[in-house]
Amino acid sequence: MIILKDAYVLTFNKNNDFGRYSILINENRITDMADSTAKGTGKVEKWIEQYSGTAEIIDCSKKILLPPLVNACLRSEGSLLHYLLKRRHYEKAEEDLCTDLIFNYLYQELPGEAIQNDLQNIYSYSFNRSLKSGVGFLNEISLRKDTNHLLPITNAVKNTGQEISVCYPIKQDVNTIRDYKYLNPSFYVTQENQLTVYDISGITELKSHNVRDLYLEVAVNKDITDQFRQTFHKSVISLFDEYDLIDSHTSLINPLYLDYNDMKIIKDKKANIIICPRDLNYFTARYFPIDDYIGHGIKFSIATGWLGEDILKDMRLFRNKYKELNLSSTELLNSITRTPHSLYFDSNSDGDNNYRIDINKPATFSFIDISDLRFQFFPEEYTYSGVCDFIVDNLTSNNFSDVMIDGVFKVKNNRLVNADEESLVEKINTTREELYKTGKYEELKKKKQARESSEKLDMTGRTDDEIKLFSDKTEDAAVNTEQHDEFRIKTKIPAFRQKKVPGQRSLFEEFEHVSIVQSEDFQQTPMLNLLVTDPESSKSVEDEIIQAKAVDETIIKRLGTEKKAEKSSKPVNAESKVELPKNVKLKFGDD
Repeated sequence: MIILKDAYVLTFNKNNDFGRYSILINENRITDMADSTAKGTGKVEKWIEQYSGTAEIIDCSKKILLPPLVNACLRSEGSLLHYLLKRRHYEKAEEDLCTDLIFNYLYQELPGEAIQNDLQNIYSYSFNRSLKSGVGFLNEISLRKDTNHLLPITNAVKNTGQEISVCYPIKQDVNTIRDYKYLNPSFYVTQENQLTVYDISGITELKSHNVRDLYLEVAVNKDITDQFRQTFHKSVISLFDEYDLIDSHTSLINPLYLDYNDMKIIKDKKANIIICPRDLNYFTARYFPIDDYIGHGIKFSIATGWLGEDILKDMRLFRNKYKELNLSSTELLNSITRTPHSLYFDSNSDGDNNYRIDINKPATFSFIDISDLRFQFFPEEYTYSGVCDFIVDNLTSNNFSDVMIDGVFKVKNNRLVNADEESLVEKINTTREELYKTGKYEELKKKKQARESSEKLDMTGRTDDEIKLFSDKTEDAAVNTEQHDEFRIKTKIPAFRQKKVPGQRSLFEEFEHVSIVQSEDFQQTPMLNLLVTDPESSKSVEDEIIQAKAVDETIIKRLGTEKKAEKSSKPVNAESKVELPKNVKLKFGDD
């Protein structure tokens, strides 16, 4: 027997009552409730007197009670890879190699003991962290196609006590998941470009027997969506509708590329959407058409997805990104509480019948601590909508101090009751280190840094050997340093390699000595030959100048004698020609 005395209670009942109540809990249900502000009843005093020996009385005068939050899309396998996943994009085919290696390790179909321990650590850490954040209901959505993760999930849920639905691409027949009905297995479809008609027929058989809910992460990549239309000549929503797979138990995760015909099908069949704001923020630059969904009256839930860690922060991120919609705090709070619970965790026909704090209902609450000086709240001045405003504007996961599920405290005074938090942190850090080693994170990071550094260098004019010297990286630092010391970076002078015309020679090429055919005149007067110089018979510069002057004087004298003879035989104005002796050759520059 437990008595919660004088708590502020957000009931989520049909009247949306809010006020101070004392709650009497017997085993796992609420036996009675009393209005603490009413005078003259003395109901609480009677409880204390009647159950004084057996009841645990807890002062909740500084607590706000509400039903636990609901996370419609939790992806525990990505909880340790947020940094790597931020590099991904819906519209890009290329992926991060480190992340692919880690996922290949996690999703192997025949895991050994090591991977089984890693999966156990991942789910235990993820579920307990969600529990401390006030989350009592969650859809665990995985890319696994086998059942090797179901046992670790079972062990984790036994400690947390949360209600869970495991959604994954089941590839076995309907008998495979019969032993795991307590986990509410659901089918999860992604990458519609890999679907065949045979696959859709198998999903239809599963949904008609063992699987109630269907989750579609389709229409998130434009190329894949267009490819599907070309293959089947219709959209994936239209094809699923032909097989009667679109109904009130069908949810679409972040659908970006739906046309109005698809939206009409979703509206008519009362299907739903799940929005993961942080995933949309990082995985795509496209505007998410939430206004179209709301305009069509389609129900929506907000969830954490791959990158979200705090569902309340993600809810505020969604509100701030779509300010023009002017969504009320009541609608936003319902998207992480009442709406997803009625869609995924309430099998009754009256919807949110079990998701409220009332007599004869399960004793399942999350407690918000308002005793901190930095977190003051004056609920007497607030209506139900005012309390919703306060929670949406201010609350984070750190403000939850206690969580009770079915009358049992799972979190009390900010500490897990059934788990050692220090041990969880130690185990998950060990698993994280192992995953990053498996993904060769450090090695790939160094190679990426080296590649980025080499791209910044100016390789203009470098030879292939020099460029290779920049790109080669040895593991031995000493050897690497020694090699780089021998290399001297040259001045950044662009190299112009001139194309050679056939037969053209460069002035900087080595002179090739060949025999030149000479006439008799050149052979008789080698000292006047300007084309060939004999190195052995070369004279000093002074001797060559004296000899050249003597030759010039001889030529001038002969020219003078010949001119006198021509004047005597020819007219004065006639042009005269000078004939040189056969054995004389003029030097360049002579007139």
